[in-house]
Amino acid sequence: MIQISNDLFYRKIERSDLVHRVEWINNPEINSTLTFVTPVSLASTEKWFESTITDNSKLNLSFFLKENDEYIPLGFGGFIGIDRNNRRAELFITIGNTTYQGRGLGKKIVTFLIRFGFSDLNLRKIYLTTLENNERAKKLYEACGFVQDGKLRQHFYHQGRYLDCYHMSLLRNDVE
Repeated sequence: MIQISNDLFYRKIERSDLVHRVEWINNPEINSTLTFVTPVSLASTEKWFESTITDNSKLNLSFFLKENDEYIPLGFGGFIGIDRNNRRAELFITIGNTTYQGRGLGKKIVTFLIRFGFSDLNLRKIYLTTLENNERAKKLYEACGFVQDGKLRQHFYHQGRYLDCYHMSLLRNDVE
């Protein structure tokens, strides 16, 4: 485990994290704002895991909260589409453990990922997408400095309806 703050830790995703990932993605409260085709199975998630662990265009992390001497799984996040030539990547985050939502941990994780992306990955641009029904995430990303680049109208068919998708980004010189 690598420490982010006094009680917040991360590591690269491990096979033992997949059970939580499946549980969270299949949770209707969580997947209402995700674009995963659900339900997902542990078997399909294990295949996904095998394909991503050697893919240098992805960085999948698991996040944990330390309470007493126990590491409590919080969620997952990282970067996909890491483009080293153009120095950009797409950020993603999900706080799957609903007990810990709304406590500012998402902001801590996004802030960490921004710092990690610009310093460790040497990115110039970090971008993301969020669905129109995920107002909490949109506010979080704006609070972390992301600006809306555009909106793709009725871009995703999700849970019986078409939803708009917002594209947001943050440039390295926005935070320097």
